[in-house]
Amino acid sequence: LSLIIFILLQNQFKPITMITASNFMKIILCSCVSLFLLSNCIVDKQAPDLVPDERGTAPNYWCTWYWQNYLIEKGKEITNPDPKTVYTNSAARENVNQETIFGEEGMAKVMLPKTRGDYYFVIDHGWQDKRIKKNTFFSLIMDTLDFPKYAQLEPRDRVKQMNVDIKALGWRSLGLWVRGNPTEAEMRTFVEWSKYAGIEYWKIDGGDTKFYYATKIKEEIYPELTLEHVTGAGPLTPLWGEVDREFYPSAYYPELNSNKSGKMLEILQNTSVFRTYDAAPLLVTTTTMQRVHDILTLTAGDARYSAILNVQDECNIAAAMGLLVAVKRHPMNTPRMYKGSDYHLQISGDRQVGKRLNEMDRFAVWQRIAPPMPAGYGSYHSSDEFMIDSIVFHENHTWYTPTYGKMVRQSAPAVMSRNITLPSVKADGEKPFVMASKFQDGVVCIATEGRVKPNKSWFHPRAEITVSELEAGQPIGVFGYYKTLTLEFTDDISKNAGVWAQDLLASEAVDISGRISIKGNTLTIQGDLIDEIGTSCNDEDDISAPGLVLRVSNN
Repeated sequence: LSLIIFILLQNQFKPITMITASNFMKIILCSCVSLFLLSNCIVDKQAPDLVPDERGTAPNYWCTWYWQNYLIEKGKEITNPDPKTVYTNSAARENVNQETIFGEEGMAKVMLPKTRGDYYFVIDHGWQDKRIKKNTFFSLIMDTLDFPKYAQLEPRDRVKQMNVDIKALGWRSLGLWVRGNPTEAEMRTFVEWSKYAGIEYWKIDGGDTKFYYATKIKEEIYPELTLEHVTGAGPLTPLWGEVDREFYPSAYYPELNSNKSGKMLEILQNTSVFRTYDAAPLLVTTTTMQRVHDILTLTAGDARYSAILNVQDECNIAAAMGLLVAVKRHPMNTPRMYKGSDYHLQISGDRQVGKRLNEMDRFAVWQRIAPPMPAGYGSYHSSDEFMIDSIVFHENHTWYTPTYGKMVRQSAPAVMSRNITLPSVKADGEKPFVMASKFQDGVVCIATEGRVKPNKSWFHPRAEITVSELEAGQPIGVFGYYKTLTLEFTDDISKNAGVWAQDLLASEAVDISGRISIKGNTLTIQGDLIDEIGTSCNDEDDISAPGLVLRVSNN
């Protein structure tokens, strides 16, 4: 090709051009090298998509329970806020029906339009036939008074068709809430029905922890069925009313409750998922972190504990600690007013989780990159410092009546980590809770969480946070708020480093190489930049905390 160009040039410009073959070849060679290098730069600078398109496989779910409760006295002015007589479990059961699930404003049609394919849709307490007296809530027989469109079908076909209808709306699959202790023969029938219907998740909210019939039978005939078991832990750590404690251990702390702790450890060896259980609003985050700490302290590094912890609605904790969620938050579009504020015994306080729906989406996307880890996997570390959150509970805060008018205290380690050195945290005043984990293949995630004080039921302080032991080229998940975030890598990244960041809900990354500081093996990013990128795809009026993925490449 070069020779042809040379001949053409010589013929075209022969009178004025004196180009030797040797010089021309040098020109062609230099041009080719220059174009090659330029093309590589252009390719490298094309914005990558750091987020996988494939749906996640982790058994996370959205659950109907909070929304059911919110429909009690829907949209009314509240005159009697008594959770024992009005806002009861039996009242919430009556709000699971064909209209509330599949209607135009139904839960299955409204929730998680972006990422519902990553979530099971778990239909909670109330879907089974309440006229059945024996094992009412572990019969797998749908109440056809509530769901008349399935009335002409046999019991197992009702569940199968509902699963078809849920999947048609884009959900991963239907999950079933159950509670009780069926016989071994009955349990075998229910597992067989679930296999027939394609049901992949059971939320066993009490029961089946004596013989573990469900576990034994599903391993035999339907191993694809994910089982969740619980022990129950109470809405708060038991010592919540005591003063001047250094920390407030959970019900899973062996020195506080050896029977509860021992049962929890037994369940972790005999199920797929262990849910740390419901916690009272306002202090739910702190309570849940303490439970996670008390469990992982006992289980980390012991492969017998194969179950994965589920931390309810704590998306950012789950992302950073490699855990599962049972998200329950919802838009809260039908307010029940009590003394001038919306009355919701499951969701309350300044955090306004009903306006943080994108946190569920970002979490689901992150677990496509970094799936959760079993309770016995790897190492667990925690700071010596425990931070205590406290606030006075009132009747519009919680269903847990013993706390009304009293100061409630809960604690958790200031810093927690799995498979990675504890991050360092510096702050002038209050500090956030900080968590980090290293996953398989070197993926790392870090998150900060907010605090609760007597005069404020939620605030999110910022701090200078440093995380070490990072590998260039691997995804780094960042959740929450920061003053600065410093990342220390195992190798020097100062030469020709390219740094990309992407809102987990965005379709492509942003080149932030010119907006961060790099020195040797250290990268520092300002908290304002994390805010900007990590919330860039928030829906209108959504106040979710930032959530992004970062990648550093050493070109």
